[in-house]
Amino acid sequence: MRESYSYFQTPFRNAQVDRDSQVFGDLESRVSAAAPTLFSLGGDPLPSQKFSRKYLTRHKKSGQLWRRAVRITPGGVESNVRYFKPHPFLADYGDGGYIYDVDGNKILDLMMGFGALLLGHNNRDIALEVIKQLESGSMLGVTSELYIDYIQAVRKAVPSMKKVRLCNSGTEATMHALRTARAYTGRDKIAKAEGAYHGAHDYVLQSLDMDSRTASRMNGYRAIPYGRGIPKAVSDLVVIFPYNDIEATAAILEENEDEVGALIIEPVLCGPGVIAPKANYLKRLRQLTRKKGIVLIFDEVLTGFRLAYGGAQEYYDIRPDMTTFGKIAGGGFQLAGFGGEAQIMNVLEPGRGWKYATFHAGTYNGHPISVAAGLKGLEILGEHPEYYDHINGLGRQLYSGLQDLADDRRIPAWVEYVGSIGNVYFTTKDEIRNFRDTLSANTRRWWNWFIHCLGNNVLFGIPNTGERAFICTEHTEEDVEWALEVADNAFAAIGKEARRHKEKAPTVQLQAVGEQAAVYGDAPTPPSV
Repeated sequence: MRESYSYFQTPFRNAQVDRDSQVFGDLESRVSAAAPTLFSLGGDPLPSQKFSRKYLTRHKKSGQLWRRAVRITPGGVESNVRYFKPHPFLADYGDGGYIYDVDGNKILDLMMGFGALLLGHNNRDIALEVIKQLESGSMLGVTSELYIDYIQAVRKAVPSMKKVRLCNSGTEATMHALRTARAYTGRDKIAKAEGAYHGAHDYVLQSLDMDSRTASRMNGYRAIPYGRGIPKAVSDLVVIFPYNDIEATAAILEENEDEVGALIIEPVLCGPGVIAPKANYLKRLRQLTRKKGIVLIFDEVLTGFRLAYGGAQEYYDIRPDMTTFGKIAGGGFQLAGFGGEAQIMNVLEPGRGWKYATFHAGTYNGHPISVAAGLKGLEILGEHPEYYDHINGLGRQLYSGLQDLADDRRIPAWVEYVGSIGNVYFTTKDEIRNFRDTLSANTRRWWNWFIHCLGNNVLFGIPNTGERAFICTEHTEEDVEWALEVADNAFAAIGKEARRHKEKAPTVQLQAVGEQAAVYGDAPTPPSV
């Protein structure tokens, strides 16, 4: 049966808020009173008091500092995805595969800087290159030989990028790549997969997330802006297609014949977690876009230099027209870029005048410190192909181990992974093929599992249900075994909670589940957690 958090009706929800107020103090009371809900500001449920108790005990100083921060910055964090309840923990420093927080906890880090730290925290070789560059200037404002060396290193790793430009973030990379592709094709519309994340600009903040009710009511696929502040005029220029369904993708592109100039895709769909391409979807998509004259952009901000030295396009043996990259590319510093076939990238050549130019600029583009760090990181990866065997082997050990543990505990779950990237979906589905499949996942159960693990000093990836965990070169088999032991204890706690709730499911929950069963045709079994 589909398990979701939709069964929480008003009386139960308000009762939960009252309990939260007792635990989290005046600040949390004010937040809860303003928006009486089980969900965090990011749209995810609040972990139950039982599962978060140990986390709260171990992170008292983080809680105090966060309460200071929330008075002066929205949510007390630099980015919405870093916020979670009961409160985020604050870092002190990182070393290797671990992060140390202000409370003195040593936490096994399976988030690794949102995937950027493939070589671990505080890599000494990269640090020395940064120090060396600092002595020559932290900001030059003109092109240096270091920039040229870096571009050559990128082209060596990813031969499909004949020409490359640099920027500072994955958001900038996809924004500039899409503009370049539209200029080259002369077509205004872009196409993106439902659920895919390509950064935080208006064109790609479309159909990034929704609830199962919205999806079930929708006839086909359309662009739905993620949050407020995004003009409808922008949404009208975005075509949405389902990942891993080549027939539906082809039909949608056919409907927009001669209007779509670029199709951008995460080769591994990571917006809603981790979803691997199936049934030669990427190769067939390559054939389809070539036939229709659409620029195919691989967004390799996450997969670039991770699945293989040459990214997902090397891993799956596919050559896109353009590529965006970031994260690992900067060696832990702010660096991203985009590139592709020479004739496409040449639309950026300066000297054409305002009317015919395609604009790309940025004060910190090719920043010497970031470029020095990124170049050293790429050199290390190029010299050590065995690193990929190491992290992918640990990925198999961790993610297949998580699946086995969930199965042994009789916890309905699907663990999806590619190489060193993976995610746990608490779902009864036998397979996750696209974004809508992830809507069946029990979000509350995931949060209880996540916070239980973090309370025992294992950070299983980004603190958001639709995100993922990452392995780095500094992690060991012993680290993975410890992570599995902690995860198993969390699965056991989840199972115990599920049995307890199944016996005592409130009437309001039973009624909601019955309604859900009527919609989906499933047996009306009470929800567990």
